[in-house]
Amino acid sequence: MAAFGVPFFAAGIFMILSMAGVIPISNASEMPPWGWLALAFMGLVFTGVGGTFVFGRAWTTLDVTRRLVIKQWGPLIPLRERTYPLAGYSAVILGFVRGDSDTADKFPIGLKAQQGSSLRLCTFTTYADSRACAIAVARHLHLEIEDSTSDHRVRVTPADAERSIGERAAELTHEPAVPRPTNPRSTVSREADGVRIEIPYPRVHSIVAAAGLIPLIVPVIVVPWLMDFFRQTRTPGAVGWVFIGFMTLFFGLVPAMTVFNGFRRSRRGGTVVLVSTRGIEIQERGAWRTRSTASIAAFDILDVDFSTRDSAAASARVAAEEQAMESTGVDSAAVGQRSERLLAWLSQFATGRGLTVKTRSGLTSFGAGLEDDEIRYLHDLVRRAIHRV
Repeated sequence: MAAFGVPFFAAGIFMILSMAGVIPISNASEMPPWGWLALAFMGLVFTGVGGTFVFGRAWTTLDVTRRLVIKQWGPLIPLRERTYPLAGYSAVILGFVRGDSDTADKFPIGLKAQQGSSLRLCTFTTYADSRACAIAVARHLHLEIEDSTSDHRVRVTPADAERSIGERAAELTHEPAVPRPTNPRSTVSREADGVRIEIPYPRVHSIVAAAGLIPLIVPVIVVPWLMDFFRQTRTPGAVGWVFIGFMTLFFGLVPAMTVFNGFRRSRRGGTVVLVSTRGIEIQERGAWRTRSTASIAAFDILDVDFSTRDSAAASARVAAEEQAMESTGVDSAAVGQRSERLLAWLSQFATGRGLTVKTRSGLTSFGAGLEDDEIRYLHDLVRRAIHRV
């Protein structure tokens, strides 16, 4: 952030010095009075924004002696302070805010209040850094950790947060196995040391593939016309063949190869997941080759969660209630009554995000788009294959 603010800060200083006459302006006599005012205003804005990025700092202190959370802000040294009592907070919450094409994923850390809104402490862009900070905060405050990075929130102690999934085999011994769905899209095969799961990609319909060949009409119509035009105008052969080759390549060969690769990928491609007591390996099989996208050792796997249409809707409802409580202070019951119908309508269009493997280094997902019954079945299957239950 400091590096990002340097150009803005330098531009603001340049404008202020220019207005003060330290840096001469060649056409200063021709500048109208409103031009100087605009230059002064822009100089102050650029200097303020750039200075905030370059010199702005924020501190969060967890004082267990006075039972206070102290948040401070200022340029290099604290100038503003606000305190919050630690009483009333029951857990350290580890959240997840999914990013988009313009923003990165965020993993905020906060203190969950027993009543009212939570208190946000800090935010990281990686799961590993956020998780390490959450564990340190929970140990310092003697609180539990509530992991809400996936649909199903799990509350554990700081010691249990360090344990891998292989160290919790006893949790599955008394749980009934989830039955296999009647019409699964995936194929499961048992191997000597685990299971192999193959999830094919959704098939591309022949009509959709044929629609991708529409650009082929352009060279079929334009190339004969160009040949006659070049012949009539006596255009050099090399120039004519360059234009014709360009049209044939970008409107003929490239769309044809794209459609063919997409069609072959939808028939042959898929996600291959190998699960054993050693860990999980995820491979993506494309149109022509197979590449490994993740190889996770068993001692690095912390948990395996799943996201279905119902769980995604329930998680969205809880998140909406918490955000509304933080911004308005309205009771969760009132928020639930207002948003129940809207969330019920939106849940019709929601799709499950599949399985999420939580590791010490980050989150890995697969199986998005499967039916809810199949997602639950694969989740149970993966956990039992890791434990060999």
